[in-house]
Amino acid sequence: MPRTVLIMGTTAYTEVFIDMFEAIADVEFVGCIENLDRAKCAGNVAGLPVHWHEDVHALAGNTRLICSLATPQRRDWIVEMSEAGFEYETLIHPSATVSKRTEIGAGSSIDAGCVVAGYSRISEHVRMGRRVSFGHHTEVGAYTTLHPGCIVSGNCKIGSQVILGTGSVILDGRTIGDGAVVAAGAIVTKDVPPNTMVAGNPAVFKRRTDQI
Repeated sequence: MPRTVLIMGTTAYTEVFIDMFEAIADVEFVGCIENLDRAKCAGNVAGLPVHWHEDVHALAGNTRLICSLATPQRRDWIVEMSEAGFEYETLIHPSATVSKRTEIGAGSSIDAGCVVAGYSRISEHVRMGRRVSFGHHTEVGAYTTLHPGCIVSGNCKIGSQVILGTGSVILDGRTIGDGAVVAAGAIVTKDVPPNTMVAGNPAVFKRRTDQI
């Protein structure tokens, strides 16, 4: 029997998310959940019905959730639905190469073409975009987003609620602090403090992310 999954989010990217992960043979997406604009429940996303978040609590225990949103602020909604009794699905695209010696947390999703090396740990609710390369003996914290094509080298430590932009590169042994943002195309050669945005080659400080 397929595993039934509701998708948190109704953005345009949610359609792409569905298109990507419906390639997993034993997963069946049965709808999407909205928590901001109830009017969206009158429509659909990629042909799937949209449910108001407070109206699906009875499904906890029979249907798992996955969040398609990439914003670090997804944490609050994920915690809310967890407190309502839901568990979270982990999705790995069939074309991704993931070492059996790497731990993947609940609610995380790994897109097409990703390569995840061994002896690493990916925490809960991490979003990994297309063709991300993830190094060995590396840790990534919860609610972090790795956008398409970014490269995380070995022995790195990526904090929670971090954003790694498209095509960014984190060199060996670097630490990225909680809440940091690495801009698209940036090359990180030094540690990045928490709540800091860096950009460029080599990446340099741009601004505090907790003051945006």
